[in-house]
Amino acid sequence: MDLSVEKKARIVKDTLTYIDGFPVFSIVELNIVAACTRACAFCPVSDKDFYKKNNIQGKLDLNVYKKLLHDLKSIGYRGRIIFSGFSEPLLHKNLEELIRETKVVLPNSVLEIITNGDLLRLPKMKKLMKAGLDVICVSLYDGAHQFDHFSKMKTELGMSDSQMLLRRRYYEDGDYGLIISNRGGLVDSNQYRDKSESSIETVPLNRACYYPFYMIKVDLNGDVLVCSHDWQKRFVVGNILKESIWDLWKGKRLNSLKMSLSHADRSTVPCNACDVKGDVIGKESFNAWCIAMGIDTPYSQPA
Repeated sequence: MDLSVEKKARIVKDTLTYIDGFPVFSIVELNIVAACTRACAFCPVSDKDFYKKNNIQGKLDLNVYKKLLHDLKSIGYRGRIIFSGFSEPLLHKNLEELIRETKVVLPNSVLEIITNGDLLRLPKMKKLMKAGLDVICVSLYDGAHQFDHFSKMKTELGMSDSQMLLRRRYYEDGDYGLIISNRGGLVDSNQYRDKSESSIETVPLNRACYYPFYMIKVDLNGDVLVCSHDWQKRFVVGNILKESIWDLWKGKRLNSLKMSLSHADRSTVPCNACDVKGDVIGKESFNAWCIAMGIDTPYSQPA
């Protein structure tokens, strides 16, 4: 199993909180720019027209982000905020300003960046740390030599292993070091699975999915998406410029989907085309939601 999955599972479990008995999301993941420096074969961006076809353009505006931070502050949010998703976050020209604003408004939150490392240099990393960045995860796509390069950078900066995480993403020993998914049906994930992992031939899967129970995904225009695997943005919950993120989280549209997923019903778009197992992380958040909603399913028993 990808070690980052274990890390994420601990984060979700340890930061589970409640407001009036209703569980709060533990992770806010943001897409902050519509561009990437790479086009990996197992990523939808390998299609040169991906951003155009899926209407992804521009960058996260500071005013949109300030609205999100205001919403999070109003509910006392202290979970994790991650700049990732659909793009390379280091391409955002005002990245340091976004980080500084986060730490001003939500000083107790943990801010993380997931990057491919192409644009990460020692001076840049120093600026990000000074602005208030807590964690950076570097995905290594080129080979083992990258471990040496970024390990040296980590040592020079005096960063711990928990502050800079290095993740293998190059092919070795029959896998890419990560759990492959089809990104909501956009890629053939079976081509890139671990050699010991069985292919997934039929979707929708007949199993519960916990993603929408522990995390919330915000696109660069303020749209709230069902999860980080909906690369085509086919299920938009709403927009934070029109409603608060808490109202969207507790709202009928998202909770209707959660009800279906809690009974292993993945017939809703985009879940019907998704091959993510989805029940590896977030059991505690899922159980908490079931209790809050007063429902019981075969999937809501203690882990």
